[in-house]
Amino acid sequence: MADYTLCGHPRSGNAYKTALMLSMTGTEYDFELIDLMDGSNLKPEYLQMNPLGKVPTLRHGDLILRQSHDTLRYLAEQTGKLGPDGWAEEARIGDWVGFAVDFFGYGLARLRFELLFGAGPGPVMDFFRKPADRGLGIIETHLVENDWLACGRPTIADIACYPVSSFLVDAGYDAADFPNLTAWQDRFRAQPGFATQIELMPAPNWPPA
Repeated sequence: MADYTLCGHPRSGNAYKTALMLSMTGTEYDFELIDLMDGSNLKPEYLQMNPLGKVPTLRHGDLILRQSHDTLRYLAEQTGKLGPDGWAEEARIGDWVGFAVDFFGYGLARLRFELLFGAGPGPVMDFFRKPADRGLGIIETHLVENDWLACGRPTIADIACYPVSSFLVDAGYDAADFPNLTAWQDRFRAQPGFATQIELMPAPNWPPA
């Protein structure tokens, strides 16, 4: 058994963040599939471990982490990899961790959900398109002169933002309109330890046919 156990599902962008961090830091882990499709995340045995009923959950000994960005910071501290060197870097990484929530989580990810699983075009999508558009403008401009989001090197800032950034086309955007973003995605995918959701969190019959 590995020291770390990740509970998650490949559909979850947040679980993917934790899985990427484990893989990219070379940290061995056991994976427990929490089947979001059959509601396993709301079953009593899982709620005892994570009352929020969400994924990921990361166990390390007696410690249980339930927020993806906490897992990134914790693993950076534990491994000495992909994290900040002092508070000047911590602050800049924090900018992008917050960005991942404010603009990608409440923008791009919600647009994708509405298109693939919700009501489609309409007032709900119009509402979420505003933060998505603004967020894409911010990150595309930043990447004009920066290869990475913070500190001039790959960090947890990039891991925090990459999974939802990969929803770009599913959210209704044309990747050709964001050349700097797509170039950054290519650089990120070329990093040691990168793998897809299904490679890091294997699940039978996923993705669905």
